Amino acid sequence: MTLTPHEVAVSQLSTGSAGQPVPQERIKSLRFIKNNIIGNKTKKDLYIQLGIVSRLQDIISAKEDKDSVLKIQAVIVLGSFAFGNESNILALANSGVIEPLLNCLNPTADAKLIEAASRTLNAIYASPNVSRQQLFMGNHLHVLVQLLDMYSSNNYPQAPDFVIIHTPELVASILSRCCETPDQQMKIALSGAIPILMRLLATGTTKSQEAALGALAALVKDNPELARRIAQTRLEKGEKPAPFILKMVRDKSPSMRLAAATCLAYLSRAGVIPEHSGEIMSTVLPILVKMLQLTGKVQERAPKVLAYLIWESEVMQKAVCDLEAIPKLASIISQMDEEDSVYGIVGQKDTLKLNSFLALAAISQNRDELRKQVIDAKVLPHVVTAMSHPSVGVRAAACQCIRSLSRSPKNLRTSLVDAGIEGPLFQLLSDKDPGVLSSVTATLCNIVLDVSAMRKSIMDRGVVAKFVQMIGVSDNIVRLNCVWAIKNLLCGADSDVKEMVMRQFGYHNLVQLLNDREFAIQEQALNLIRNLACKKEHDIDQVFSGLGQGQLLGIIEEKLTWDHPLLLEQALYVLVNIATGSEYHKQSIMKRHAILRSILGLMSHGAPTVRVAAIWVVINLTWQDEKTSAGVHERVVYLRNMGMEDRLKIMIADQNLDVRDRVKTALHQFACDQQSHAHTALGLSDSTSIAGAHGRLPAQSPHRQARSNDPQEGVAMVTDSNLFSSGDAVATDAAQAITGSGAANHERR
Repeated sequence: MTLTPHEVAVSQLSTGSAGQPVPQERIKSLRFIKNNIIGNKTKKDLYIQLGIVSRLQDIISAKEDKDSVLKIQAVIVLGSFAFGNESNILALANSGVIEPLLNCLNPTADAKLIEAASRTLNAIYASPNVSRQQLFMGNHLHVLVQLLDMYSSNNYPQAPDFVIIHTPELVASILSRCCETPDQQMKIALSGAIPILMRLLATGTTKSQEAALGALAALVKDNPELARRIAQTRLEKGEKPAPFILKMVRDKSPSMRLAAATCLAYLSRAGVIPEHSGEIMSTVLPILVKMLQLTGKVQERAPKVLAYLIWESEVMQKAVCDLEAIPKLASIISQMDEEDSVYGIVGQKDTLKLNSFLALAAISQNRDELRKQVIDAKVLPHVVTAMSHPSVGVRAAACQCIRSLSRSPKNLRTSLVDAGIEGPLFQLLSDKDPGVLSSVTATLCNIVLDVSAMRKSIMDRGVVAKFVQMIGVSDNIVRLNCVWAIKNLLCGADSDVKEMVMRQFGYHNLVQLLNDREFAIQEQALNLIRNLACKKEHDIDQVFSGLGQGQLLGIIEEKLTWDHPLLLEQALYVLVNIATGSEYHKQSIMKRHAILRSILGLMSHGAPTVRVAAIWVVINLTWQDEKTSAGVHERVVYLRNMGMEDRLKIMIADQNLDVRDRVKTALHQFACDQQSHAHTALGLSDSTSIAGAHGRLPAQSPHRQARSNDPQEGVAMVTDSNLFSSGDAVATDAAQAITGSGAANHERR
């Protein structure tokens, strides 16, 4: 059978036995293959199918260096494959070429081979799906850092200029792409890379400076410790890096401006350059917004950097809005959708669309006026369409955008309903991608709030059963979001809805979540019980019945021994709600001496929110009304004998205003009981004694906390404390008192 020229070329790459082609012929074959595959995806796939990767791997793994030209050509061919699509990169990585490529970086090797191997590795590591583990094994990282200094060292006197210039740039780029976790960041920092990157930043070529900025940004991102170290490191002339990088953000090269803006954005978010916050606002933000109107990679990446910089900052979000960022982003998204419609090429610019949605999500994160501007820009139809986009990243980003917009009660009642988001969101609960599931479950935490017009219809679709199913997945963020969503769904719900939800959810699942390995999930499970036990005595009875009074209070007793403020706070609010019930419910707490001792101790806790919650339990246990007047005196006496009144008197000068206010209410009740009991003994009525001594009882119910709770934060997950009050009502003032029994709690995601 006659072999094709491609098959012949591959066969000539074999090594090891007598009669093999001489090196020159093998080099000729490699050049033939290289010329065939450059820019030709079909030919690349063909050669991979012919088994070329293993042949190339054998060549570059050979220990002798006498055929360095052969090795260089083999590495270059591998690089051509690496510049193909994702499947080609994974084929290379899965075949095991990374280790021999890293071995090619030996400082004693041919400098051209080092440069070629660095280029190929940089292309392979461009894929987020390739493992970075091998780079951190053995001596590879140390060697890379040495090569990073090639530009200023004298170890390669014979190396061509292009090798001396390009190798540090490529190595810096490799480091930036292999710096994804705190552990990787720390290992690179400990390797001595930071001072060399600083030197490269100050003295390198334009491209190597950009690469150094990329590596420094990767080290800084979400790592305050390294961000602080880098911000304080001096350049060779004694200058701090931030002012130097601020000069680079004005460079004539768009890619340099973006690299500098990215590094500054990460430093700013880490909070290590507060002295430059004014320049970040006045210089970096406008430059990033202007980049939205450029083309290519700069336009593609700029919205993501912008989103990261303004996340959680209302001031920056408003500033970006004033720079007309919303219409620019809306125009990008609209134009891409029109092009896809005309040419039928869906997903041609997926990354740009994804990042544009993220930027809009960041802008509309906190302020209703900015959410309105996003909706007025006619973006919603494109967001809804994007929720069924082929790209998982676009689908997740579209959900993130809906999530920000859904943090407004008005949007939950009008715009989002009119846009028809409910069906696409529910469909995404069946998505296979963890990132999409994380985004959609976080968004549904808002959709199921009691102020949402979609709450009942999304329940009718079977969302509770979906949440219950997904609580069993391995992804902790998805599990957390599902528990969070059920908690929000129960907030302010009627008793029949609570019973229906718990029939599907199951109290046995709730017990497992209360003992989950993740503290955040335990916190939300306690919050869920808090909402179940809120509103009516019947609701408390249902929780007692479902969990068992003994088991429930045993769990609470155990949680109160933990040194975890968020868990302590939610455990205490479960008690707050139980104490709003009947005499039987109050006595169930009074009989648990360990719980009462914990409450007394937690009244001195370092976290004000824990102190407030502990005092609320005391307030509700000592509150007197027609239903519970019979046992209130005995409870007051018992708590006084425990030392709670004395502790409250000490707390009257607490630094926290909320604590002081609650202390006054609690002490007032102890005093009222004492006077009431004394007057009763003299034959006077209770009402006369109380009114005569104190005028009237506080207008605010003792049964509800008066300020909102901030949620556990992850992703970038934030709550608007100025919009929703805790409990089952909407308030415009976070400190607004809400009457009613119980302390329900919902938190947006």
